Amino acid sequence: MNGGRMSRATTRKRKRVFRITTAVALMLALVGIIAFAALIDQKQKSALPESDEIATEMVDSESEQPEDAETELAEMIYIEQPYTKVYADDRVAVVYEADLGDRFERLETVSGFVKVQLNERMTGWVTEESVTTDAPVLSDDEVIAAWQQVVPNASETVLNWIGKDIATVRAELGNPSAVQRDQVNEYHFYDGFFLMVRDQKVRAVDWDKQAIATPDIQPTSEQPAGVWFEGEAVQLKLFPYSGVMRVRLEQK
Repeated sequence: MNGGRMSRATTRKRKRVFRITTAVALMLALVGIIAFAALIDQKQKSALPESDEIATEMVDSESEQPEDAETELAEMIYIEQPYTKVYADDRVAVVYEADLGDRFERLETVSGFVKVQLNERMTGWVTEESVTTDAPVLSDDEVIAAWQQVVPNASETVLNWIGKDIATVRAELGNPSAVQRDQVNEYHFYDGFFLMVRDQKVRAVDWDKQAIATPDIQPTSEQPAGVWFEGEAVQLKLFPYSGVMRVRLEQK
């Protein structure tokens, strides 16, 4: 009898423990589910976009930006004196002599010197007092008419050479009788004229030992050592010496 009662008491006790344990486990499980759901929700609210979305947004954002407002056309200067010395970086050694009206890009100005781009590979320095940005412009028709006055025997075919690559012009003219070079240009000599070549382009045609003549238009600059006519796309320069003159028709 006593053994039966102990057995039933033990069973009831075990059932109570089981019910309590089950209830606690269910409560813990419920709390865990709620906490996990809250964590997932928080991550969804704070998570960054995927990396490819970031890249797309950045590209789109950059593509909508206006172009750099500071990007400007290069400032061009003109040589104001014939036979102007162009110096190396030490501003002592002379590397070139520029002609009246020669046109270069100004890179910077330092202590009374202007750094200019002479050709694709070379820069130099000229004194600030030897350059100008003021060059009154004539029409190209006026400049070409003035050239025809001072070199009446020249063919208008010359106008087709200026600005072309030297290989194309040499294919038409044949090989020159001589080629000379300085630090900035090449000079290809033909019968009665020579081509000034810079960066593989014919930049000018020169006729030496021409009779002194004065065109019927107002020059941009007139000095004893040189006369300069500035056109829209071409220049005419006259350099008198010893009773004759050298004439240059040049592309700007």
